[in-house]
Amino acid sequence: MNAARKAVLLFLIATWLVFLPALPVRSEDSTNQEKIATAIAHEEAAERRAKLPVAKGTLVEADLLRHQLKLKTEDGMRTFTYTLQTYMFRDKDKITADKLKIGEVIAVRFTTDKDGNTTVTRLKAEGPPSSSDAPPPASNNPILP
Repeated sequence: MNAARKAVLLFLIATWLVFLPALPVRSEDSTNQEKIATAIAHEEAAERRAKLPVAKGTLVEADLLRHQLKLKTEDGMRTFTYTLQTYMFRDKDKITADKLKIGEVIAVRFTTDKDGNTTVTRLKAEGPPSSSDAPPPASNNPILP
């Protein structure tokens, strides 16, 4: 019986040594792997966005009820639909559709469905120089700015 116990014990030790390397090890590398996976996901998303078609033109009309924008592009008048997920910005500031101005230069990345409807995914507004952007005239009164 004693020999049988020794044999079983040796068998268990050998089995443990064989399967020990297969056990997952927790380390700081898992956080690095998560960071790498996140970076890869961001790169893949940027590549997908870069493949989307782009249109650039002057904003002629903004229909806030229908969520549509009319742009005068090189190809003529085009209508684009935007959604709540559409990322809109001016310079580095995020904006909403009601902040867009008629006459502003707009660049859009969009998708087109099988029916030909275009949906904007990203919009960048590049406003023309206007009188509202100009600095106020200098005042002769030293007290008032």
